[in-house]
Amino acid sequence: MTISDDTIKKAVQRYHREYDRYLKLAARVAEICRSEIVEGNAIRAQVTSRAKSPKSLEGKLRRFAASGKKSFPDVDAVFEHIRDLAAVRVATYEQRHEDHVVQLVCNRFMGASGERPIHERKDKNRDDPNNFYRSSHVEVFLTPADGVGTYLNVMDVPCEVQVCSMMAHVWNEIEHDLGYKPAAGVLSDQERNFLVMLGQSVRMGDGTISSLFAETERRQREQGGAFTDVYDFVARLRGWFPGVDFGRNAGALFEALKPIRLVNPDSIRRVLGSVEPLTDVARASLDAFSRRLEIHGESRFTLESNSSDLLLVLLLPKIGRHLHAPTTDSPTDGVARVRWFAERYPEAAAPPQSVRAGTT
Repeated sequence: MTISDDTIKKAVQRYHREYDRYLKLAARVAEICRSEIVEGNAIRAQVTSRAKSPKSLEGKLRRFAASGKKSFPDVDAVFEHIRDLAAVRVATYEQRHEDHVVQLVCNRFMGASGERPIHERKDKNRDDPNNFYRSSHVEVFLTPADGVGTYLNVMDVPCEVQVCSMMAHVWNEIEHDLGYKPAAGVLSDQERNFLVMLGQSVRMGDGTISSLFAETERRQREQGGAFTDVYDFVARLRGWFPGVDFGRNAGALFEALKPIRLVNPDSIRRVLGSVEPLTDVARASLDAFSRRLEIHGESRFTLESNSSDLLLVLLLPKIGRHLHAPTTDSPTDGVARVRWFAERYPEAAAPPQSVRAGTT
């Protein structure tokens, strides 16, 4: 036997004692993914989290013992090799956002030794036409900046982040429940045929969803009035910056502009006083501001030239003082980042000028 009954019993007992740590870690990683990665970059997705139940861990260990595929000589080995006790899933509405989310996750968290996390992309349909499993897996740890208060005791605990489209998630979960768990028994040929049909429908569904949101963005670009949400904000301003991933960092900028009534394209256009497209002039402004920050040793945040930071740097000379004006609210991390740039913009501390306020 590759794992003894005594080791299984003691591992499950230890996990019972530490279960709250894994719940807490999964919830924290999920909140970071939701607020900073998904909402902060205007990505449509659902974020869920879980800690594997003690019963599920026991079942997994007993399957390993029965199959002989894994060897765990002691309890420490169990916790060293089973890395998905805390897990977060980011299910994107559109398949095209999967790789983007993976990149953002790798940028935000750390690997086991403090390095950038390594992700593993699994697309089993490439090798098996009857298997439609697709997902990216990233093992992450909280950063030192995250290790404050109650999170100090989870800094050495890994969390697995899975990223896939919602449609892929449907197939992954159904196939897992039917084909992976022994209690379900051996699948019949007809069941396998239905799974293949479902997988084909899922792949078609990914394409249909992308077409649906492309049409939604086209409609939003043509309509007037105030932005309905951050997705509308991105859809209607993306064309001003050709070739730019305008959704990146857009969530915080959208939130920062609402209190000063820059709530539609016309109000922003009046402040800028420029004619689109704006990519080249914005990148020149961004490079100049970035150099100034570097000279003064300001490195808490960096500007990204392939993001809505391009619009931010064009607005700063006009409204920088409004963006960093003292308020009584508690800004999100993203809005705090916008205000940090506003505070350091050369003209931000200048005497007020005549700036036309936005209109609703």
